[in-house]
Amino acid sequence: MHMRRNVLIGCGAFVLIMLMVGATLYLYWTAPPDVPIPPAPASPPDNAYTAYLQLVEKTRQLEASTPNLAQISQSAMSPQANILALRQYVALYAPIRREYRRHLSKPSVVTNANDVRAVTESASAFRTWARVESADIRLAFREGDHARAIDDLRTVLLLAEGIRNGAPFISYLVGEAMIAIGVAAFAEGVDRLSAGECDRLVQVVREWEKVRVPFWKALEGEKRFILAMYDAMYRGSPHVLVTAPPGRSASYLPFSRYLVRMTNLRSASREANRLFDKAIAEARKPLLKRQAVGTPSHALNQNITILFAKNADRSAVSVARLRLIACSAAVRAYRLRHGRYPAMLAEAGVADLNVDPFTGAGFAYRVGSNGFLLYSVGVDGKDDGGKRVPEGEVLKGTGDIAVHRYSPPPGVTTPGPTIWCK
Repeated sequence: MHMRRNVLIGCGAFVLIMLMVGATLYLYWTAPPDVPIPPAPASPPDNAYTAYLQLVEKTRQLEASTPNLAQISQSAMSPQANILALRQYVALYAPIRREYRRHLSKPSVVTNANDVRAVTESASAFRTWARVESADIRLAFREGDHARAIDDLRTVLLLAEGIRNGAPFISYLVGEAMIAIGVAAFAEGVDRLSAGECDRLVQVVREWEKVRVPFWKALEGEKRFILAMYDAMYRGSPHVLVTAPPGRSASYLPFSRYLVRMTNLRSASREANRLFDKAIAEARKPLLKRQAVGTPSHALNQNITILFAKNADRSAVSVARLRLIACSAAVRAYRLRHGRYPAMLAEAGVADLNVDPFTGAGFAYRVGSNGFLLYSVGVDGKDDGGKRVPEGEVLKGTGDIAVHRYSPPPGVTTPGPTIWCK
């Protein structure tokens, strides 16, 4: 009897110890995230982004009330679009254009950065604005109004930065898409500018450089969003990644927050914080000088792996191309004034813009009997003599990046021909 009692006591003590160990492990595993969430940028008193959001709604209303909108847009976006199609498309959005242009010089900070749905829904309108400006750039060049084309490009650039300042990665991508749309249209007319117009273009690019949101800033915004999301998941916020039936909040599930906590959110937030800090430090370097950040081990962080790849930094392309356009304009202005090409870009007054974001060195520049060559060596870091990388392969293919894009026929991936500028 005495032995049986001792056995029972021993078993009870063992069970109690195991329960205590289990409870300790559970409390440790389900502990709240302890990484401080970086504060969001303060919204300025007269925030342009607030006005942009109001115009997004007006854009939706305009499009909903416009018959044959898809046909009008398709006609204007066609490379063979005639002047009438471009004018019709631009005139359709004239009231919206007048409004957002009034706010371009105001500070703009994204105010709905933690609402992914709101940011995503706004993206369509923002890209439409860029397409409208792109259509007017093409129209302005056809009408010989180069000053208007330059102003349209400025509008695209400032809008792109205004809708992604303080925002997570998705807004960064929308801004890059807007810039790509505007630059593609404008690059075709650079060779038509007068010396004074070239000077104005250089000023516009410098103005954009001052407000440009670099890739590392986009990573800061995404880090803030990810850490805030993990904190919201722990607290059982409606923003948690638990699917609920339509019309019902995930918080109605009494056990949902506890299931989410079992993913070890503290570990996920610590790892995300560490990886983002390293990625931000690397992103401050020229693209080809960056080191690998590492691969997340926590399941919740697997979706952010793409942010640490080289081809996530699409800003390198837009920065390179806009600096190339500005430098090309400066060279053209120099020739128009002096009758010869400058021996170096510094002689044309654009030493500050002569920085290849891929290497940190100057762009390739040389003068010949056909004009001048000006290009970035691109993501492969190899000087291909100005042979252009196909646009679809620009962040992973072979070839150089020049003022004019190279869009090859379907199935062709080899570098395109060199184009001499004048």
